Amino acid sequence: MNSKMDLSEILLYLELIKKEKKRKPLLKELNMMLYFLEDYDQVEEFHNKLIEKFTIYIPFRFLSEGLIHFIEDYEACVNLKNKILQTSSRKDSMLFMHQILLSETKEQAISIIKEAKEFEVELGEEWADNYDSMWRIKKNQDEWRRNIIEFSEYNLFSETYEDFYKMKLNYFESLSLNQLKETLLEKQTHNNNRKITQTTVYDRSVYIKEFARRVSNGICQLCEKSAPFLDKQGKPFLEVHHIHYLSKGGSDNMENVVAVCPNCHRKIHQLELEEDVKKISTRALENIGI
Repeated sequence: MNSKMDLSEILLYLELIKKEKKRKPLLKELNMMLYFLEDYDQVEEFHNKLIEKFTIYIPFRFLSEGLIHFIEDYEACVNLKNKILQTSSRKDSMLFMHQILLSETKEQAISIIKEAKEFEVELGEEWADNYDSMWRIKKNQDEWRRNIIEFSEYNLFSETYEDFYKMKLNYFESLSLNQLKETLLEKQTHNNNRKITQTTVYDRSVYIKEFARRVSNGICQLCEKSAPFLDKQGKPFLEVHHIHYLSKGGSDNMENVVAVCPNCHRKIHQLELEEDVKKISTRALENIGI
């Protein structure tokens, strides 16, 4: 599979499904979104967006067979388990097993086993020894990811991604450049108010990428030549470059991005020439005034 969705695209897809199709996301779509999330912070943000947008319309199978594996906070696990128990007559042992893996003491694990019995879920007493087992949670996550590639959802992902890509194109084409910039400023304010977490995954906004490509008009902002080819949707293919790298503390905002051709993109990263950085920095500031 060549296509890949990042968190920003996933959150936009949820927005567009709600806005344009007025339907709940399908199990295959949710599984693929979860497949591409890179850490627990992203899982948490994804889950919060699902609750915000769809509330009771999240498939039971996704919650109990997919999402539960990726919950790494004990209280979040308890809340998710209770939500599932309240909204479905099906009782899944995984809900209680995962809670045990996140519990801190054997006594806490034993109490969970007793609670499971009240819901007619039998867990062997030996399960009480599996408390405080984050390593097993990570193992279960890896196993879920391996298994998902054998599901039909994985084979149908290209179709799902094409659907998203068309929706994304239509949405951005409906926005003027000023509307796009206003949306970016709103999201930038929201992001500045978010809690700061330690992570090696760097947020890359789909709106920022759209802005950089839009203002470039299909022209590389370093060599000033036309994009080398058109993508499958007939759009000039340029890559978005962060002038000050995100990995070194750079920001994902309008002042720090330009669109460049693949050749210049490689050149920037390989040579890191001062004159190149100066030129694209100037272009980035000019782009804001367009």
